[in-house]
Amino acid sequence: MKRLLTALVALAVLAAVPAVSLADATHVVRKGDTLGKIARSHHVSVEKIREANALEGTRLSVGTKLVLPGGKAQSKRRKGSSGKGKRVTVPASTPAEEPPPGTQLSLVDPQESTLHTGTWKPPTEAELAELARAPKATDTWHPAIDASPDASKATESIKDRLLRVAQRMLAVPYRFGGTTLWGLDCSGFVQKAFAFLDLGLPRTAREQFREGAKVAKADLSPGDLVFFRTYAKYPSHVGIYLGDNRFVHASARDRKVTIESLDTPYYVKRYIGAKRLLLEEGESLPQAQ
Repeated sequence: MKRLLTALVALAVLAAVPAVSLADATHVVRKGDTLGKIARSHHVSVEKIREANALEGTRLSVGTKLVLPGGKAQSKRRKGSSGKGKRVTVPASTPAEEPPPGTQLSLVDPQESTLHTGTWKPPTEAELAELARAPKATDTWHPAIDASPDASKATESIKDRLLRVAQRMLAVPYRFGGTTLWGLDCSGFVQKAFAFLDLGLPRTAREQFREGAKVAKADLSPGDLVFFRTYAKYPSHVGIYLGDNRFVHASARDRKVTIESLDTPYYVKRYIGAKRLLLEEGESLPQAQ
């Protein structure tokens, strides 16, 4: 009877303990890891890892612990005296080595192509340079020649030209660290678009956030840069504001340059500010907020 009561008490205690998912493995990011490699090793999709760890960016510090929903622990074989491989399960969270502090990794597998299939071709450098070309005196609209002022670029501002270039780059593939029209990351896209207007910008979103004048969200103007915190505490994502609460950016999630709304919950939560680098004639810098 005493044993029966003891067993019942033990069952009651176990029932009160919250259930823990044993299916979710973990993995500590090691030097040389990529998101694709981690996903394949643990038999879980890249998207599930992104969702479980709220990953939007493509870089992560070595030593970061990732939750792998439904993932399996890594395993390796050891040779015994018989020469046959013996499977030994090792904890998925065990790092192979101690990485240097602050080491940054790409979570894009170099073997996973982000390029379009089929006949898609990126815009050419020459095409974008022409779209960004500043109006010349000979471009002045003449009613006897042109049907409407729209046929000329004479009245276009530098902001107009920047937005035209940026939107022509829509569908260019996303590639972490990319600097060409075959693949760009968020800050690479912004740097590239500004470069066609002979405007130099630093390479990273963190550095670009130090440029220009701070702008309140209510005062955003087309051409302003909008910044977000995604995978880090500092500005780690950037796009170009288009107007009507929309911005164009190189999206790691969509794997290409695309247009999104600032009202999207993900970006509402992570928005940290905007900077103005372009001024029209007679326009003054916004007052510090």
